[in-house]
Amino acid sequence: MALLYCPVELAARGITKLEQDWVALSRNAVLGLAVAGCVFALSYTNGGFDTTTKSYAGISAWWLLGTGAAIGIAGARARVDRLALVCLGLLACFAIWTLLSMSWSSDGGRAFDQFNEVSFYVAVLALAIVIARLVPSSVIVTGVALAISAIGCVALVSRFFPSTFGVEPSTILPAINSRLSFPLGYWNGLGIEMALAYPLLLSIMASRRSRLASALAALPLPILGAVMYLTSSRGAFVAAVVAVAAYLLLAPNRWPALAATALAGCAGAFSVRALVHKTVLLSGAMTDPVGVHQGHRAALLIGIACVVSALVWVGLVEAGRRLRTPPRRAGWAVAGLIVVAAVLAVALSHPIAKFDDFRSNSFATSGSSASYINNHLLSSSGSGRWQFWGVASHEFQAHPLNGGGAGSWQSWWLQYGTLGSFFSQYAHSLYLESLAELGIVGLLLIGGAVLVGALGAVRAAVETRSGDVAAAAAVGIAFFAAAAYDWIWQLAGLAIVGVGLLGVALGARPSTRAVEWGRFGMVRPLLALVAVSAIIPQVVALASGIHLQKNQDAFDAGQLAKAKREALAAKAVEPWNSDAYYWLAVTDRYLGQLPAASAAIRSGIRRAPRNYLMWEEAARIDAYRGDAVNARRDIDQVRRLNPNSPIFPKSS
Repeated sequence: MALLYCPVELAARGITKLEQDWVALSRNAVLGLAVAGCVFALSYTNGGFDTTTKSYAGISAWWLLGTGAAIGIAGARARVDRLALVCLGLLACFAIWTLLSMSWSSDGGRAFDQFNEVSFYVAVLALAIVIARLVPSSVIVTGVALAISAIGCVALVSRFFPSTFGVEPSTILPAINSRLSFPLGYWNGLGIEMALAYPLLLSIMASRRSRLASALAALPLPILGAVMYLTSSRGAFVAAVVAVAAYLLLAPNRWPALAATALAGCAGAFSVRALVHKTVLLSGAMTDPVGVHQGHRAALLIGIACVVSALVWVGLVEAGRRLRTPPRRAGWAVAGLIVVAAVLAVALSHPIAKFDDFRSNSFATSGSSASYINNHLLSSSGSGRWQFWGVASHEFQAHPLNGGGAGSWQSWWLQYGTLGSFFSQYAHSLYLESLAELGIVGLLLIGGAVLVGALGAVRAAVETRSGDVAAAAAVGIAFFAAAAYDWIWQLAGLAIVGVGLLGVALGARPSTRAVEWGRFGMVRPLLALVAVSAIIPQVVALASGIHLQKNQDAFDAGQLAKAKREALAAKAVEPWNSDAYYWLAVTDRYLGQLPAASAAIRSGIRRAPRNYLMWEEAARIDAYRGDAVNARRDIDQVRRLNPNSPIFPKSS
């Protein structure tokens, strides 16, 4: 436990300076590797999307906070800035408001899951703030950069050497096979995660670290560009621009940072050039011999590019040490040229026409699967986002103060969506979805947390004049900017990067007014009590999820008696979760226990009255019971809640 104490306490224990340095080095290495392991593990497990995965992670995060409060690591003279505390408080209030929405939500189970999700992010933010007061920001920045680079390597290997991870192509939507999504399971999420790595790697390259560390940071640059291109994610390129621009504005050593950015751009351009004509590889034909050969060749080219990038950067660093720093006027001139170039690029891209395309119902799916990546990247289609946001606005107008309740947007989309049978769970915008589901109160809470957090992170980067803090702040800003147009908030492996690094930036600036936590005798036990209280809902969701998974496994295996026991166990653990009643009803129907099935599905309907699947199952059960009147009423409800349900014939 000595690793957790500050140098003053170590000196008080009679530990020498050399021993203190060794303790600090060991502590930093352990924490850096632990951070890298957590980010990699969550990203690799389907992006941390599954509810059970988030529950495991939430339990671990709150346990660490509770343990830290119990042993007092947070009280080691680490004063936290007030903006950090305000940001943390607003996010905690957002979590509580999400929990309260269970009382008016159309699906209490989904609302409970969303509360646990936000609760987990509260713990991540608190941990990041505390850790930033204990270790240098460079430790966390390096750990996260290592994890994302490793995920990028895994993603490329899965495409270039398909048999390595056993990734199976989609048979439902063959067109999306061309878009790289493994291991996060969502192409935009994977692309945005790669984009967030740029400020981290650039800060290491432009820092005063060793030549080896600087060169190693340049190695993954071609990999990031290749992965972003293969995901065909326009949002990833937007996030990269935001992240790099924020970093360049906040970095204290802008000339080295600008040189590193130029090298990153060249490395990415080479990766795209190495891939753009390999049509079979781009089509996602994993078993085609030509595609396999193209993948091997691309792997060789990008591997060489990685080595060349590192060597070129070493040469640039050596040359830079022999050159004088350009005058301030040169810097302003370069900045002005960049701004003028950006304005001209926007003006020449016909923004009004592109905005019209964005609002249209069209999707960028024309052409063969081999050309899909290029067609999609060059298109201005919104892929339904304008329609998603319109339904979110509709739900907000119906419930302006408190919204329809957490988890309710999906049912509104099914009922009022304008893209036919196109399905989406999320509104592709954290802020508009919060406005729809949690009303103006929810938007003010999450929006306030983001604004205060961004302000505190920028102030910390400016006052500390640290490239690592600037990189952490840039990642946090870019993540929450990307959350405005995609559903990356639900990918825990990606969200902990954005939320965590925002917390690192907030915690890097110590408060000049706050008193030591140790003077408040009740703070430690209170924090421990909060941590235990937050763990309980996570355990409930985890237990329910495990029972439901066992129910479905047993059901698929034909073990109906066991499936029923597991459904009953899930209902007992989480009685407000309609999924437990749904699967209990399905199991009872297959067992021939129709009265029990009818009672179960009606209980589920009371808990999720806007879930059309409940009414579909109720119609089946009523039909088996010979109750044609109620079956027709159930079908009418299905038609009202989901007029595009596949059970209804399509009009010619």
